[in-house]
Amino acid sequence: MRRKLIKNATLLMASATMMLSVAACFKSKEDAGASTAPSSDASTASSAPSTPPSPVTLKLLFLQSKPAEMDKVLAEFEKRTKDTLNTKLDIEFTGDLALKLGLKMAAGEEVDLSFDYLGNGTLYQNIAKGYYQPLEKYFNNDAYPGLKKAFPPELIEANKVNGHLYSIPMTEAWQIPGVIFYRKDLREKYGLQPIKTMAEFQVFMDKVREQDPKLVPLAVRNTRGFANGEMFANEEVQKNIRTNPYFISGTGVNFSVILSDDGKKVLGAVTLGDPASDYANLPAPYNKQDYLYQYLDKYVQWNKYLEKDVLAQKNPGSLFDSGKAAAHEWNIRGMADVKKTIQKAIPGADIEYFVYNTKVAHLQPQALGTNYIPYNHAVVPVTSKNVDRTMKVLDWIFSSQENNDLFTWGIEGEHWTKVGDHGYSRTDDQAKKYSFPWYELSMNSMYERTNADTDPYAKKVLQFVKTNDAYYTLPLAQFVFDATPVKTEIAKVSPKLEEYKPLFVTGSDKNWRESAAKMNKELRGLGMEKIRAELVKQIQAYLDKGGK
Repeated sequence: MRRKLIKNATLLMASATMMLSVAACFKSKEDAGASTAPSSDASTASSAPSTPPSPVTLKLLFLQSKPAEMDKVLAEFEKRTKDTLNTKLDIEFTGDLALKLGLKMAAGEEVDLSFDYLGNGTLYQNIAKGYYQPLEKYFNNDAYPGLKKAFPPELIEANKVNGHLYSIPMTEAWQIPGVIFYRKDLREKYGLQPIKTMAEFQVFMDKVREQDPKLVPLAVRNTRGFANGEMFANEEVQKNIRTNPYFISGTGVNFSVILSDDGKKVLGAVTLGDPASDYANLPAPYNKQDYLYQYLDKYVQWNKYLEKDVLAQKNPGSLFDSGKAAAHEWNIRGMADVKKTIQKAIPGADIEYFVYNTKVAHLQPQALGTNYIPYNHAVVPVTSKNVDRTMKVLDWIFSSQENNDLFTWGIEGEHWTKVGDHGYSRTDDQAKKYSFPWYELSMNSMYERTNADTDPYAKKVLQFVKTNDAYYTLPLAQFVFDATPVKTEIAKVSPKLEEYKPLFVTGSDKNWRESAAKMNKELRGLGMEKIRAELVKQIQAYLDKGGK
């Protein structure tokens, strides 16, 4: 599976909103034109009707739980669009989207819009399974002006797979930096200065254990652990390697891929638990197993700061918000909401935070790697019987700030308050009534709003990660693994990986090297070597055709 080579990528700022732009050159004019030439079917189906179209109820499937006043927002949507879209939305929320969507696809059950993502998500695997509709004809199409305005052709081209767009990129920036929130009042109680580094934070953790033993020092999720590999990650620019925290997605198993110095040859693809012999012929420092996985030793060292029952913890935010934990990791965008929650829930309490990636903390150029493909994506399953209508609803959402705000924030005055052109505020009661996972449906840099209570430093960091200076282009940036030839093997190895994952990511297994070797043998028995060979084969083919 190949992507068109992207030579340069830029993030353009306009009126305090980010416009994503990717300046691309294409190997094939035919492929490049796929998203720019509206099909006659799309244009005809999407023309503004003189009378409302026949009523349709679309079925949506999203992750997370249903907002308390979701029905009120949907009623408002129907009111605003009854003379144009004449469409109702039936939204099902689930805590296990991958399982639920898989069952619906297997049963041929109608789903008109859903959500998928990279990282630990299943986007590329599901594309390989044929789950999703190609959608390129709806973009850069005058019949869908909202989509044309919000999704530049370059962004659409960058997210194509084999010349087709199977997902709609939801993004505000290529990355939102992770932070650690900690209790300011406890830090002052211990006589410590504001925390800026992980070393200083560890001193705070030790003080919590010594002086407040009933508190959990650091709250983390069982399957996320230390920020999905971002805490303690090597911050060096990845020049001839793709590894943590920038693994290639879609392979089921996370492989570290090492390239020759000139970037033209794959020297190897190794993974956790591989024997030393698999590393021996790789160039230094990658010829030593521990170099690539030394962060797992850090996890073990820091496990003493986690709760004893961390393997069962699915909601660490609640642990922190209720005052039972002294610190919690999340992203900088949530700073104002977390601060308000803690101040209200715990008399005399307050929070501070720090960005644990030192390069981002100091706004250093090329602090983060990117392949210019966002994490979150909306998808239209092949079981949809109303693709045109679904895309018309999305076109409406992305046609104006007002429309986008309705789904992202709810009804103005009831669920939130507008502050300036690009700010918002809301009370705790308003947030309880309506907090929607906007990254699944309405996230877009053009319509982003920032909490009015966000402090100046957080605003500065958020602005920084919307600029081109914040990023460097990862090697193999536009390579996408085609899981089709090994989808059976990926389906076999994935459940086994999930068994071991919480133990590794939370540092709960002191003997992780032995456990990793055991897991590795089990994965090989389930087909991991076929996946590895296919990955190396596809990457080499990509490089042979000029990919970088």
